[in-house]
Amino acid sequence: MEYYMAEVKGKFIMLAGSLMTLYKDGLAEANKGLMAKTGKTFAELDPEGWYDTSLFNLFMETYARYSVSGDRAIVTLGRNVYPTIKKSAGLPPHLKTPLDFIKFEADGFLANHRGSDVQPRKFISAKDGDVLVQAPAPGYNPKLYEGVFLGILEMSGVKIGNVVQTKARAKGDSTDEFHITW
Repeated sequence: MEYYMAEVKGKFIMLAGSLMTLYKDGLAEANKGLMAKTGKTFAELDPEGWYDTSLFNLFMETYARYSVSGDRAIVTLGRNVYPTIKKSAGLPPHLKTPLDFIKFEADGFLANHRGSDVQPRKFISAKDGDVLVQAPAPGYNPKLYEGVFLGILEMSGVKIGNVVQTKARAKGDSTDEFHITW
């Protein structure tokens, strides 16, 4: 078996590819890189199969480069993660509050990632309306998590939520950290 530092389930690469369909040249570019590594396009991936997180990053970064919204496209992708999970696999009925969903995301992250570079979420503080969580991204842009957390808030009925990245490994910090308020 080939070893990967971090892997992610194919459904997230497929989600990124589906959002890129408006940007045909970008999608073709990302698919070319994916084909070189897997022999498949995004639409041919196994949704529950494991793929190197660098391929997910390839789709995210290409989407951002071709999108009129730039890096905000990665946030848009993140916003679609939990609504997509809700539509496809469904979510447990015991999840009621935004805090329930944010804590559930920590488990979901571990269920959809594997490898030595995957670090569990670490909650610094977690109370209703105010969460501080360390969420290092294993091989892809952590801006995705801004969107994931915003999408969770929106799905939970929160009209005005805020997600701020307070620490960033890309800026020399030891982790990626997010402050989520609503």
